[in-house]
Amino acid sequence: MSGPERYLYDIPVYRLPEKRYYQEMNAYIDGVLVPNGTPDREVLLEESRHNQSRDVWFRGHLGKSYGGMWRYNEIIGYICLHFLGSQVRGEYYDVNKKRIVRTRRKVLEYRTWKLAPEREIWDSSSSEKIYAVMLQYLNDCREELPRRYVDSSLFEEIGPYVDWKALYDTS
Repeated sequence: MSGPERYLYDIPVYRLPEKRYYQEMNAYIDGVLVPNGTPDREVLLEESRHNQSRDVWFRGHLGKSYGGMWRYNEIIGYICLHFLGSQVRGEYYDVNKKRIVRTRRKVLEYRTWKLAPEREIWDSSSSEKIYAVMLQYLNDCREELPRRYVDSSLFEEIGPYVDWKALYDTS
């Protein structure tokens, strides 16, 4: 099979996993509300977490100043999955920084035409086989980005229901 590139799906790449981000955010908020070294710090923190009328607004404000919600604000790149002829590839776009830290200001730039070595799809492949090849490719991408979180969760939710064979045949 040959033909032009056919873009299929953008996979977000995060600075760190969601759980770790919120752990670090909560530690930051707790440290601002009750600094380390404060006598009875744990008791004060527990009171702070349960005093809804006093701390809800302040915790929300500190959460926004820390970086906001994880899903959209911690993205540092995208893997743009596509078919190129008989291959699955993923172009990579990311922030152009040597050290990636939490920030609200970022510009994503083209990095490479294939993040990991391409994976071959055979003309006789079923939709399930094509999907499996795409998942293998994403795992290869994870190996290329060892300290990053490649979030394929939404792709994996819809992937089994997509007619990948039809998409591949029309590319």
